[in-house]
Amino acid sequence: MQTRQEKIAQFAKMMFSAAPEFRKSYVRPPVGDGNGRISHHMVFCMFILHAQKQMSMSALSEKLGVSNQQMTRIVTELVESGFATRSQDGANRRLINISLSEKGEAEVMRFFRLGFKHIESHLSPLSDEELDSLIYHMSEVVRLTQKL
Repeated sequence: MQTRQEKIAQFAKMMFSAAPEFRKSYVRPPVGDGNGRISHHMVFCMFILHAQKQMSMSALSEKLGVSNQQMTRIVTELVESGFATRSQDGANRRLINISLSEKGEAEVMRFFRLGFKHIESHLSPLSDEELDSLIYHMSEVVRLTQKL
């Protein structure tokens, strides 16, 4: 029987080996808007803003897992590309809130459609039973990691 520490080590090894392939093959967002490259950080930032509608720079940098300085560069690129807007917080004028523009929302929808097609092509070899199993286990992974 494995000890708790051995189980954690086994899980860590599985995560370290699966994460790069999973990100590359399934999570990696499409890049490029027809006018140039959109960095992965910009795309993930847009996904977060789509879900949250509006966030402060510091909350956004924490959620994305980047420094405040890097977040400033990412947001500046999003604003200059027309995908996001900055606005002063009504309650605290020192806070700057970021939200997606209409163009940004349209781009997120485009990414979702492309991502769905990409994932669909990867999952097409699975039977309905295998797909049900994958969905169940993925939901369990999400549920358990949200407890951390």
